[in-house]
Amino acid sequence: MRLGSMAACLSVLLGSASARGDVTYVAQKGQTLGGIGRLFHVSPQAIAKANHLKESSQPNPGQALIIPQVDSSASGRRAERGTIQAERYGEKIHIRVRDSHGRIADNALKAFQNLMRQGAASFPVDPRLLSLVGIVSDHFGGKTLEVVSGYRTYTPAQFTAHSNHNLGRALDFKIDGVKNEELWAFCRTFRSAGCGYYPNSGFVHLDVREAKASWIDRSLPGEPPQYDAPEALAVKSTTREPPNPL
Repeated sequence: MRLGSMAACLSVLLGSASARGDVTYVAQKGQTLGGIGRLFHVSPQAIAKANHLKESSQPNPGQALIIPQVDSSASGRRAERGTIQAERYGEKIHIRVRDSHGRIADNALKAFQNLMRQGAASFPVDPRLLSLVGIVSDHFGGKTLEVVSGYRTYTPAQFTAHSNHNLGRALDFKIDGVKNEELWAFCRTFRSAGCGYYPNSGFVHLDVREAKASWIDRSLPGEPPQYDAPEALAVKSTTREPPNPL
């Protein structure tokens, strides 16, 4: 494992059989609010209201939807979404991303900050990053996630002068059993995020930012960036090429 890397297992935990609460579900291609409602035994009207949508709305693939008041006994494993189980150097951590009111919990941010640390150094994590990581984990069924790099302290020698890694806004990772191309494709569905694919370094980069961006960097670890031309990307970015991608 590379210096500064850390392993994490993201999975969903079993809840109380009689528990009810809101869960997050990532819409798949071709799904309707009615079809999603049948999965959770929740009316499409309730889903539309919880997400401020029209009842006739067609959710976009990759769109995260709040499913209100789900009965865990009826929905099975899907009702367990939103809880992260993490392991780093034998240190096991369970993170419930949101509290009972649907807000990012303070203790979840602290636990994720500890997971993202570089040695003894850490930095407050942007709540948006934790939210996206939870969505990615749910989408891929809670499969093992290996964090290659989280928080990194600033050094004058770093290739990107204003790295999101320095600000608790970026994560380099891969998921066991999932091709990095598939992971990259899903992360690129997020609106205000940067997503980079590093085929020769073996990981995907995800960060939170104000505009959407995606790129391919063929550099090896420790090498300067080697970006593919922007026109080689499968989707358009809001920028001509990824400024300060990391």
